[in-house]
Amino acid sequence: MAGSESDALFETLLESAKRLSFDSRSPLVSRLEPGDDERHGMTPQWSPLFGTPLWDGMSEVERVRLTRSEVAQFLGIGIWLEVGLQVALLRASHSADPGRPDVKFLLNECADENLHSLMFANAVESIGSHFYPRDRMLDFFGWLFRHIAWDEVAYGIVLAGEEIFDVMQRDWMDSDDVAAPIRRSAYIHVVEESRHMAFARRKIRDRLVGRSRFRRFVSTVIIAAGMHLIARSLINRRVYEDLGFDWDVVKANIDGNEHHRMMFRRAAEAFVEFLSREGLLNSGARWIYRKSNLL
Repeated sequence: MAGSESDALFETLLESAKRLSFDSRSPLVSRLEPGDDERHGMTPQWSPLFGTPLWDGMSEVERVRLTRSEVAQFLGIGIWLEVGLQVALLRASHSADPGRPDVKFLLNECADENLHSLMFANAVESIGSHFYPRDRMLDFFGWLFRHIAWDEVAYGIVLAGEEIFDVMQRDWMDSDDVAAPIRRSAYIHVVEESRHMAFARRKIRDRLVGRSRFRRFVSTVIIAAGMHLIARSLINRRVYEDLGFDWDVVKANIDGNEHHRMMFRRAAEAFVEFLSREGLLNSGARWIYRKSNLL
């Protein structure tokens, strides 16, 4: 019964993809609008420095420049995560029956993810920003993720990133303070990613059926550790040093910023609730999520 229910969901998601998908390669998506030079890269409230003494001392021009660099970092991590997702899941499904509903949807999802990555790259370029090198630890984790992550771990870490970006981008797409290419990209991503999140939740539930308590424990901790690295990677000292800030001053402001912690907890709320329902939230994972400002 569970298998037939899952197959029905995957077929429904495929039908949704046929009805509601976008051409994110269109030049119209990354086209600037009048006034975009004065608009932020993302809603200012999502800047880790928002509300700090350092933020309060900036001019509006400096804040716009800051959020444009920060959104490039956020979207760069999003691209990294989406590429890692494809490698891990396609590798695991390489020999699977391509006629299975879940495999067919996975192929559709990977097509979406590639176009999302291209869309984000174009949007960042259009607002005059650029991507920043990642920390080596994150790249090492990415290598492990691509090569050894098993089913519920792969889907769990990917779902975590998707849930957090979904909450952020729902704010970005509705804000007149945000440059048009970012607003349009956020809207497309939110609409198409909703199918991906439903797919990931169902796959996690299916993979947990009959799993031992030990496997659940290990998967729970690894998902939390992966989410910790992703959350931490959104703040990159290279962004701030590139803009001429003293990193020690920036770090002190971010570390003391309760608003920043509140926004990240809000972003992770739906994901944490899902983990709790599925038995993937133990005391060790809770400790890690608190360290990540996600709980």
